[in-house]
Amino acid sequence: MYVLPLMTFLFLTVLLFFFFQRKSFSFVENSILFILFTILITNVTTILTLNLDLIRRTDNPFLFPAYLLYRNGILPLLLLIFINMVHSGFSLTVKIVNAVLIFIGLNGLAVLLVSTRMMTFIDWNYAETAALNAVYLLAGLGFGKLAFLISQRSPKHDHHL
Repeated sequence: MYVLPLMTFLFLTVLLFFFFQRKSFSFVENSILFILFTILITNVTTILTLNLDLIRRTDNPFLFPAYLLYRNGILPLLLLIFINMVHSGFSLTVKIVNAVLIFIGLNGLAVLLVSTRMMTFIDWNYAETAALNAVYLLAGLGFGKLAFLISQRSPKHDHHL
């Protein structure tokens, strides 16, 4: 039963990294992006597990909180870290290296979930998981770009309030 402490440690590590990271979005923008990412990830995992029956999550009641930490905490925070790094003033090389590292981290978490039997692949494999993680990162880029455009536009129109 080392999985729940391990996922708790990973969640706290990612949370502390996000807390001390230089952010390009405000607290409200990061909160809205976190909620959007959580809704997106929850809907995708629900469709993959319940509707399409491609992935089976664990029925073990002791492992389910670890799965929730992964789905509702670690994944959205990693996407927020990625988005804040992309929109900060780093060079293109640093942004690409960070994107690759976060992509490897997302896929490593999927390997951890399968190896600890928190998740079982039925008609699914690691290549499709990597493609799904790439879609998460691209959706994160889209949501981040939208939030960036809204944040640039909003100070111009605040005098009407």
